[in-house]
Amino acid sequence: MSFVPRTFEEILVDMIAYVQARTTLTDFTVGSVIRTILEASAFEDDEQYFQMVQLLDDFRLTTATGESLDRRLGDFGLTREPAKRAFGRVQFFDSNVTSDQVSVDTLVGATSVVVFSSSKFPTTGFPYTIRIGEGTVRAQDCIVVANDTISGTFTLNSATPLITDIFVSDRVTLVTGSVSRTINTSTAIQAAATVSERSKTYATKEPAFILAGNLFSNKVLILAVDAGETGNTGINRVSKFSGSPPFSGARVFNTTAIEGGANRETDQEFRSRALAQLQGLSRGTPQAMKSSSVGIQDPRTGQRVQSSNIVEAFDANEVIVYIDDGTGLDPDVAPLPSDSLSAGVTAAVDTTLPLNSGVDFPSSGFVLIEAEGSNVSELVEVVAHPSTDVLRLSTTVVGSHGSGAIVSFVDVLSSGAETGQRRFRTQNFPVVRNTERIFVKPTVSSWTLLLRDIDYRINRGTGEFILLDAAGLSSGTKVAAHYTYYTNLVAETQRVLEGDPNDSSSFPGVKAAGIFLVVEAPVIKRVTVRATLTAEDRFTEPDLVGPVRRAIEDYINGLGIGEDVIVSKMVDVAHDIDGVRDISISLPARNVVVLENELPVPFDTDGDSLVTVL
Repeated sequence: MSFVPRTFEEILVDMIAYVQARTTLTDFTVGSVIRTILEASAFEDDEQYFQMVQLLDDFRLTTATGESLDRRLGDFGLTREPAKRAFGRVQFFDSNVTSDQVSVDTLVGATSVVVFSSSKFPTTGFPYTIRIGEGTVRAQDCIVVANDTISGTFTLNSATPLITDIFVSDRVTLVTGSVSRTINTSTAIQAAATVSERSKTYATKEPAFILAGNLFSNKVLILAVDAGETGNTGINRVSKFSGSPPFSGARVFNTTAIEGGANRETDQEFRSRALAQLQGLSRGTPQAMKSSSVGIQDPRTGQRVQSSNIVEAFDANEVIVYIDDGTGLDPDVAPLPSDSLSAGVTAAVDTTLPLNSGVDFPSSGFVLIEAEGSNVSELVEVVAHPSTDVLRLSTTVVGSHGSGAIVSFVDVLSSGAETGQRRFRTQNFPVVRNTERIFVKPTVSSWTLLLRDIDYRINRGTGEFILLDAAGLSSGTKVAAHYTYYTNLVAETQRVLEGDPNDSSSFPGVKAAGIFLVVEAPVIKRVTVRATLTAEDRFTEPDLVGPVRRAIEDYINGLGIGEDVIVSKMVDVAHDIDGVRDISISLPARNVVVLENELPVPFDTDGDSLVTVL
């Protein structure tokens, strides 16, 4: 029997009929004593029905609101997402540093460099040092012995010519006399107020450093002080310090859009997310992994998964979960460092490795000097990193290795395998696709590079791999690996979906046993739109171009991974702008098909809009 609430009028009519049938009372007119008593009773019954309807609504997920919705979903361990703080990256620079740019491409070995204007650089006090190519792999310090300000030409010390090619627009800065700068964590910076928005304040979450002779610092993470969508802003909008600058002449700008700020989850958003998650509670289903991945937040960067999609790659026996944080995710990765020898090393003599660029190498661990020419690969232990491009070893090298030999930092997964051992695991994961190189060295043989899917098969999500030879390894075999792995949001999502055996209570996992689960960023599908609009009377087309363009951009940006771009939907959102009489979209000519691993984006790689409205 279903519950049917009754109205005041229905209750009163039944009460009057009941009293009439069982008493001799006859005066039931409005204002009579008996009618007034029955009306009071009917009002109370009506109120009770109303309260029961409210109670039922509070217990239904589709109608509960506010605190009632929070309490109801709290029974299932689900909580409302709080407001999120926007995040992005900024770079500081020192306006005191003397700087210019290369104006003519110059090859290695040259003893002069031409810039657009050298008049800001000293014309006396030679020799002094300049830095060319700051921020690139071609960065080099050069000694200047003359400065022709008319032609903008620096003459370099002939004993120290250019060691790499340099190109037009490479940065040239004065090193001599420059000082290092440190910008501490929690430095407050601002995006200036506009006619439509108040100023926005952010704080750095890591220290920034400007090396002596550099114009720019490293790029550092910032978070909005206030949570919510109001913290979002575009590239190059952050340009001020909230208080005193960290040093005289300090400047700042944001190198990325500040995004990810979100208001507290609304009832509708919370309800939709909860229903999707409850419907996907059967572990391992595509719906379970999609719904469980949405909303995952990286605790370090504040990035949050906004959309996801599942692709079951039957040929590779993988389930790929594509995720996006609402910005067209560029996933953070950490490669194990690799470089080449800048000079040869001699067997039983050298205890150091000179590198071309070894700044990323740690000061301890193992590196593999890979085979070149007639020499074989050699695993050596690093015990110190005394200077940027030198690694100190625990012993002398066993073999001789020529200049240019590749040196790779590796995980030593086994210094002596058990007989028949087949399973190993990298120290860091998830492993980026096609980056791993697995090396083995039996006790009586040299190092050998294994072939993927021929010699081994890898679960990139966990870093585990298994050798396909059923016999396994011989006793004492060494195993090493060089690879690149994901960090931050992709790694956190992998941990939630895969589960963490070291913290199973917090991360029980979602995937079913027996599948290879891999989290990746989607392929960005850039969508170009050309539209022509007609305005209503009292409006002009130029006034409507901006709002219509933004409406179309917002529609495409709001699409998830694998969702097609529908032309008629773009027309609909354009007509939502007051004053639009008609709009014609010439490009795309038809709906844009978006593959299951693609994310539609209406901007180019520089962040400029691909939507043109005329």
